[in-house]
Amino acid sequence: MSIGIRAPRSAGAATIALATVCTLTLGAAGSATADTGPAAANVAVDLPFPPGAVWSHPSGVNDNGVIVGYAADSTNRFFPVRWNADLSPTALPLLPGDPNGEARAVSDDGTAVGFSGHHTVRWAPDGTVTVLQLLPGDIGGWGYVSAISRTGTAVGESSIGAASHAVKWGPDGRAVPLAALSGDVNSTALSVNSSGTVAGLSYSASGVAHPVKWRPDGTPIALDPTSAYRDVWVGQINDAGTVLGRATPAGAANDQWRSLTWSANGTVTDLGRHSEAMAVNASGTAVGYVLGEDNIDYTATSWSPDGAATTIGADYEYTRAVAVNDAGVSVGHTGQKSPSNENRYALRWEPDGTLTELNVAPQGNSYALFVNNAGLTVGVRVTYPTPTSPAHTAVIWRP
Repeated sequence: MSIGIRAPRSAGAATIALATVCTLTLGAAGSATADTGPAAANVAVDLPFPPGAVWSHPSGVNDNGVIVGYAADSTNRFFPVRWNADLSPTALPLLPGDPNGEARAVSDDGTAVGFSGHHTVRWAPDGTVTVLQLLPGDIGGWGYVSAISRTGTAVGESSIGAASHAVKWGPDGRAVPLAALSGDVNSTALSVNSSGTVAGLSYSASGVAHPVKWRPDGTPIALDPTSAYRDVWVGQINDAGTVLGRATPAGAANDQWRSLTWSANGTVTDLGRHSEAMAVNASGTAVGYVLGEDNIDYTATSWSPDGAATTIGADYEYTRAVAVNDAGVSVGHTGQKSPSNENRYALRWEPDGTLTELNVAPQGNSYALFVNNAGLTVGVRVTYPTPTSPAHTAVIWRP
């Protein structure tokens, strides 16, 4: 399974020198510097701010309880943060001259990936920051990191001008090219599993996207039948090789979009009209939500590997599931559909359908965003000091 990044492409181009390493270092991930004591189950605990921060947001958690994300100071300058397993926060170093950055995903050994200014970088468990290189022909362009596997392989793209090339990066930060499908001209890697199998998109000269898997040796394999769908997107590949994506049937109206899975052998399973699957676990259980017939309400839903849908959020007006662990525990949120930015709170669903409202402070909204295989749920608490200026605080809920 890959630990993915859902974020807009970094704006602007940057020249990245090969094998650039900044020697700023930190204590190793997981080192104990704070004693948080026991915490009640399913009660929100704010993650401490690093020095100077007034705002924080999580981006991912590994199975050892190491969390990464970003924080902002009073001038709204963003900087990358790692919270160790004891919840102690550490501001991760930026490359010299870069004013801001974000940590966006973390592997099981505590290696994080993200951005320093317009540079794409990885942080080793000891905090050393290394530029993720561009391909030699893209020097003067920019890189983008999409995900990192549990075992530390990062994937994304190396680009210059209108040309984009799927890549993966090992611990040394060297870019390894992943070829586009035969006849295509561009590509991007979007997810990677623990064995090094990568999923992404390959683009024709006219911009038509074709879903693709790359074997660990880099061989591209088309995910078929691509002719049956258009507007294809790929979101995740799990450790069994199942790819989760989204598309619209060829010839159908735009409002016929739906989620799809491709099994390890390439079999396509259609999850139904207006399905929006957000995550898939190692056994092939997917979770997400389905848009109602009124085109307004969303209902959290789970899909078995064969595509059978089970509604898990029907007790509420508006529910979304966004993450699932390998035990089948899923998390998300509920709230009212109008006003859209109020009355949201986090939810957790057990495999047997038991639902738990995750407690937060009396004011503000809460969103559960991630759940690891130990059952630790990570999310964000949002308050509104002013109606147009929300303040985010990263939080956890222990199982």
